[in-house]
This record gives sequence, structure tokens and C-alpha cells, in this order.
Amino acid sequence: MALIGRYINKLFLSASLSLIGIGLYAQIGSVALTDSSRVSLLTCSPGEELYSIFGHSAIRVTDPALGLDIVFNYGTFDFNDPNFYTNFVTGKLNYILSVSHFHNFYLGYAQEDRWIYEQKLNIDRMERQKLLDSLLINYLPENRYYLYDFFYDNCATRIRDIFVEVLPRKIDFHYDSLAPNQSFRQLLMPFLSQKLWARLGIYLLLGFPSDKKATPWEYMYLPDHMLTVFKFAQFEGSYNLFAQTPEVLLVGSSPKQSAATNYPFVFSFLILVVVVFVSFFNLKSSVTWLWLDRILLTLVGLLGVLLAIMWFFTDHQSMAFNLNILWANPLHVAIAFLLSKRLLVWWYGLVNIFILAILAIAWSFLPQQLPWEMYPIVLALLVRFALLALNARREKAA
Repeated sequence: MALIGRYINKLFLSASLSLIGIGLYAQIGSVALTDSSRVSLLTCSPGEELYSIFGHSAIRVTDPALGLDIVFNYGTFDFNDPNFYTNFVTGKLNYILSVSHFHNFYLGYAQEDRWIYEQKLNIDRMERQKLLDSLLINYLPENRYYLYDFFYDNCATRIRDIFVEVLPRKIDFHYDSLAPNQSFRQLLMPFLSQKLWARLGIYLLLGFPSDKKATPWEYMYLPDHMLTVFKFAQFEGSYNLFAQTPEVLLVGSSPKQSAATNYPFVFSFLILVVVVFVSFFNLKSSVTWLWLDRILLTLVGLLGVLLAIMWFFTDHQSMAFNLNILWANPLHVAIAFLLSKRLLVWWYGLVNIFILAILAIAWSFLPQQLPWEMYPIVLALLVRFALLALNARREKAA
């Protein structure tokens, strides 16, 4: 319940930030920045909850001469939207550019025990003014909403893009510090090393598009990678750095580095052991425990239904063309209640034996990375389909 409470509080905070910004807009709508002003990139460390596990980015604008210290945040949304849940599930949720006082922003991350890093930008007053004016235009009610995309249009990419598009001097990004040839999926995995159940869920939901190799530019969909790239960015034609060395504004808890027990794989392996043991008993006794097949096929089939819904009925592009549906087939749910149909079971069993055998052999060579935690489940399905087909053949011969 505490986790749910923190999540609701976070959603409430996200929804309220845009309201806070209404008052701020009246303060800064026509402000002329002074020479003491600064613009910074803020990078927040990953949090403990799933919604915050990949970190966050924001833009800070300060001007001590004007008493100005505000944060532009592309990562908020309106929890009071009457279609919030529907839009969230279907990938049609509009995110919002909000504005808040830095103090409030800081307190929110202090409460979550997270780090905040600041990189001041080496831009002159006219460039800072141009950037602020552009942010204020983006904050207008008709402009502040955008359709969120996890890989291509999020709180980090919006910031990267506005810096590149608005600042008159071209920025040269250097990517030597990044590990090359990583897919979008691979870039996520280090953030999930201590949350293996969440890792499995994300691994299952992400389809073939997430295995596309990301370009160095696309690496910056993750805040940590954008911070790294900004450290070495320069203005074209000069040796002047675009951003200063990151400073720690808030010290949070250090991330856990201990090796986590892979309970999802242990759980799947135990299911395989039980299935093999029961199947051996069924084979020797010529008695089939259809209740076991119904449970296994229903659970796996329901997972397939979820994958199919996310693929065909939502706008989540990263969840399309999901090869996990080859073993987590939605049709398993219907077949679970038709196991008494001997001919149907025979043909359905043969088709799935072929598919599962190919999958088991080619698991490491498929264009989409499939989770090894589910490999024992695939073997368990293979064993049960083989037994079902064998028993259907025996009954036919009798």
C-alpha cells in the first residue's frame, strides 16, 4: 500500500505542476533576462518505483537579479483527464510541458532520496533569452501537450531537440564515451539489473522494434546518456564546451550493486520440473491430467492476449511485432477448454510442437531478444503438447 500511495502522490504532483506554472507564467511571460542568468540541464537519477526507474531530465532557468529560479519539465501529465487510463493503456496519453519553482522540484526528489545533477550551459545572454522565449511559446496552452513516445519523444529528447533547434550556434556531439551498437532494449537493461520481475515484464512487452540498433543520437532518449553526451559536446568550429562539468545539487542514496537472485528464472524452472515429473507419471500410467494443461495453457494464453492487445490495439510502437506471441499464443486460452476434442488437439499439438521446437533451437538467434526466464516455460509447453498429441493418437488408434 505504501508503494501505491507514493505512486498516487507522484501522479498528483505531476498533475499539479501545470497549475503551479500558471502563476509562474504571469511572472516570467515577458521577462528580460540579465547577465546573471543561467540555463542548465538537470538530470535526476533513477528512482525505486517503476515509473521513475530510467531517470528524468528537465531545464532550469535562473536569474538571481530577478529572483527567478524555475524548472521546465516535459515529463508531467494530467491525472484528472477523464480518459487518463484509457489513453495511458492505448499509448495516446498526452504529456505536458509544466513549469515549477526549482525549490518544489528539488523537494520532490529529496523526498524520493534521488540525486540531481546540474550542467550549466555555456551560452550567452541572448541565447539564454532566445531559449527562454521558445520554452514559453512551448508552454502556451495550445502547445504544451505532446503525444509521448518512450523511445523517440520523451522528457529527454524534447530537451535535446529544443537546444539543437533554438540555439543559433550548431552543437557538435561526440559519442566516443558511449558503448557502440546497442539496441533500444539493451540500453534499458542496466537500469533493471536489481528489478528482475520488472525486467521480465518489460522484456515480454517490448517487441521487435526495440531490438533496432539505436544511433548515438537516439541513445539520448535516456537521461543518463544525454548527461554523458553533453559533457563532451562542443560548439561547431571551436573548442568551447556546450555544457559545464556536472555538479551535484542533491545527494541521494547509492544504487544497489549486489547480484540479484533471478527469481523469475527459478520460478519458471520449477514449473518445468513439475511438468516433466507429472508428464513422466502420466506417460507411465497412461493417465493424462488435463487440469494441469488447462492451467498452463490458460495462463500462457492470457499473456498472449495481453501481447496481442498491446500489438494490435494500441499506439505503443515499441510493442508491435512481438515474437513472444509465437509461444504465448492467445489461442491457448480457447484450446484449454477444448482438450476433449481429440482431432483438434492432435493437429493443434503438432503445429505447436513444431513452433516450440524451432523456438527452443533458435532462441539465441532470433531478430528479437526473447527472455531466457521464459525458456523453461517454452520447454514445459513442448513437453505437454507432445504428451497431448501422443494421447490423442493413442485414443484415435484405440
